[in-house]
Amino acid sequence: MRLLLILITSFVFVHANAQQMVIQVGGNATKYEYQDKNGLLADYLKPASGLHLQLKRENALLRFYKSKDSTGNVVKKLFIPTINYAVGFTYNQYNSVGNTQGLVLSYQADHVGMLIEVGPEIPLLNSFSIDIKGIVSVAKMWTGNQLIGDQFLPLDNQAQFTKIRFYSGYSVALVHHLNKTVSGFVQFQSLSSVKEPDLPLNHLRFLPNTISLGIKISQ
Repeated sequence: MRLLLILITSFVFVHANAQQMVIQVGGNATKYEYQDKNGLLADYLKPASGLHLQLKRENALLRFYKSKDSTGNVVKKLFIPTINYAVGFTYNQYNSVGNTQGLVLSYQADHVGMLIEVGPEIPLLNSFSIDIKGIVSVAKMWTGNQLIGDQFLPLDNQAQFTKIRFYSGYSVALVHHLNKTVSGFVQFQSLSSVKEPDLPLNHLRFLPNTISLGIKISQ
């Protein structure tokens, strides 16, 4: 219920302020990179799938063309990029599974956060474009649990999971401009949580790769 309220509030904020409102839904495959107190990387944790949701507003930061057609609409010339930036809210499930010493392991961690993106959108032929962005994000675990053998345990009291994390990465999207107000896209995104000062002492990093579908609505 609390998550639903956050998403509704986010939607209202984005819709009220957006030049372009962007909605994305997809799936994460998250690698847990765990380094123990001896500096050894765990090799028994494997990526697992999880939900990805994103609401953001996107605006043009810099345009390299100013020509307009007879109706007054801006003409996007081929291969001449527009530099866009976006600010928004994210919800992600960062999950992992594994097996060690005969014990089945499963981790499920739901995160909420905010992100900033900036990068070029490059027009191609036939109403398509390539959208490339660098990403900086901050997020915190909302709720989580772990399965060790046949026992479920909460992650709420484990500092490695509950700390605020910073992420950096990139995304690449193929955008289809359906008309002058609506566009659809498919996107690949790769993030990694920033290494922290306590490395390598019981250090945990999340490295999610995400494939999503989305829609952009111009205001």
